[in-house]
Amino acid sequence: MVSMQQSAWREGLVAAGLAGTLVGLVFAPALLSISLIVVVAASIILSPDGPLGFIPRALSSSLCWGLAGLYLLLLAGAPQTEEWGYYLERLRIKIPLLLLPLAWAALPFGTHWAARAGAVKVNLAWVGFVAVVAASVLINYALHFPEFNELIRQGQPLPVPRDNHIRFSLLVALASVVGADGYLRYRSRWLLMLGLFCFLTLHLLAVRTGLATAYAGWAVVMGGWALRSGRYGYLAAGLLGLLALPVLAYLTVPSFQTKMNYMRYELLHRDVRQDTAQYSDQGRLTSIRLGLEVWREHPVLGVGQGNLQRVMNERYAARYPGVEPKRPHNQFVTALAGSGVVGFVITVGCFFLIGYADGRWRDPRYAAIWVMLTLSCLVENTLETSVGVTLFTVFLLAFAYPPKRKPG
Repeated sequence: MVSMQQSAWREGLVAAGLAGTLVGLVFAPALLSISLIVVVAASIILSPDGPLGFIPRALSSSLCWGLAGLYLLLLAGAPQTEEWGYYLERLRIKIPLLLLPLAWAALPFGTHWAARAGAVKVNLAWVGFVAVVAASVLINYALHFPEFNELIRQGQPLPVPRDNHIRFSLLVALASVVGADGYLRYRSRWLLMLGLFCFLTLHLLAVRTGLATAYAGWAVVMGGWALRSGRYGYLAAGLLGLLALPVLAYLTVPSFQTKMNYMRYELLHRDVRQDTAQYSDQGRLTSIRLGLEVWREHPVLGVGQGNLQRVMNERYAARYPGVEPKRPHNQFVTALAGSGVVGFVITVGCFFLIGYADGRWRDPRYAAIWVMLTLSCLVENTLETSVGVTLFTVFLLAFAYPPKRKPG
């Protein structure tokens, strides 16, 4: 009786914690932190194997090592640290990379974990939640059409919850891909419709990170299922559709057209010799270029992840006075500048361990999510904010094969 009650409490608390995490990703950072604490505490303290019985499973999980390795790399940089305030903030922000894999290893995965009915309901719940939030953004757009169109004309994004348009668009992109996979995996038309709605919404939001990751994710899902089923005609038709849709969006969606025109101007027509680092794309490229300069001066071990922000501040002050300093807008360049070649190799190794070890890449949905999050890390500092770290860790764990279980 006690064991059954404990199991019910554990499952209920973990479910509530994950639901709170999803809501927190969109609306409330405080709820996000509380929810993660609930998930970790319930998983470990109420584990049927005891508070430490899950350790062997964690140590044998390549996914656990891949995620935790990114945190252990940060810990290894402590001897280089001079800016302890910034370094301790990094340790706090990235703690989900260490604790959530341990919590996941403590969860008892049974055959019910991947049961079709339960999986469809869970996916419908979270994809539906994201779709409802996306719909509210579009309704707000319709209610303030003239004002928001003026923002779009100026190259500004549509208002979204907490004004974090990059993270929100990435969440919408993930929902769209899980919706598409849900139809191919479960034959759920509701998941397909919700996924299509999220995918089309991305073209109105016109956030390039979300669009690029969504297109890549859809291509991986369609390619993966086509290879599994041998239906290459469907793959060809789907890829042609993905190629045609951006053209159609450019001709019919003002926000999409404006954002593409701004990007083309910044990358192809502006004189980069007059770069002030204030423009969106050129500003990102400038941050990456300065990050590579820092790495070339400290090639082996970098300047230390705890010191990187100070070094970038000094570099910006010398080269672009008055411009807000940025960390390199690329997670791998951040690893190079902060931890040198050694840290870069470890970071890349962790990413490949997360994506490829134990055959996880064979699952089209997981492969798509890994590709999307890796692309995000190529154009953003995804792992340098609490929302980005949580999004990265939770989605990889939620859609990976459970520990000790191989795909087959």
